[in-house]
Amino acid sequence: MAETAVNRLAVTIVDGSQSRQLLQALAAKGFHVTTLDAVGGFLHDSLVTLLIGTAEEQLQEFFALIRKYCPRRTRFMPMGVETGMTPGYPMMIEVHVGGASVFVVPVEHFAQL
Repeated sequence: MAETAVNRLAVTIVDGSQSRQLLQALAAKGFHVTTLDAVGGFLHDSLVTLLIGTAEEQLQEFFALIRKYCPRRTRFMPMGVETGMTPGYPMMIEVHVGGASVFVVPVEHFAQL
């Protein structure tokens, strides 16, 4: 990626298990990324927050990489309530995990010092 003016900050939260391949793909395309590890969400899974400063023109390429490496998937987990229907076997519910939450904000000023 050629040097371009940074005018957007993409704050991106991805599943920790999907972050490694995404980070490699972003680096291969020339995106500069800062990572912050976190835990959160409904399932208290490992999450990674990515801070990516980029040009507005590069956002579509960035979103394409997110879609490729961070697909949503289905997981089953115990509901946590005994139903009485089948003693000892908790009711399972379907939850969607993975994917990404992306917040893109304008950058008023950027400097590398």
